[in-house]
Amino acid sequence: MTPSEQKIEQYHTLVGDDTSYRFEQNVSHAVQELAESFQSSFLDNESKVDYATHVFAKMLDDLSDFLEHPTIVN
Repeated sequence: MTPSEQKIEQYHTLVGDDTSYRFEQNVSHAVQELAESFQSSFLDNESKVDYATHVFAKMLDDLSDFLEHPTIVN
């Protein structure tokens, strides 16, 4: 098992298999939708990668902020 696979296995155990699976599926689905939306785009490949990198970096920042400072919704 690679170090990456070991780390994922640890997270599965930590957060629970169902939660981990759903989270991975949601992220995977979002990535797939973004890639499919670029199929018909006239952007060059480098611009597509730059844009996707920007979007996911922002989402990771937002997720990190939310996890560090959760808000109560009620």
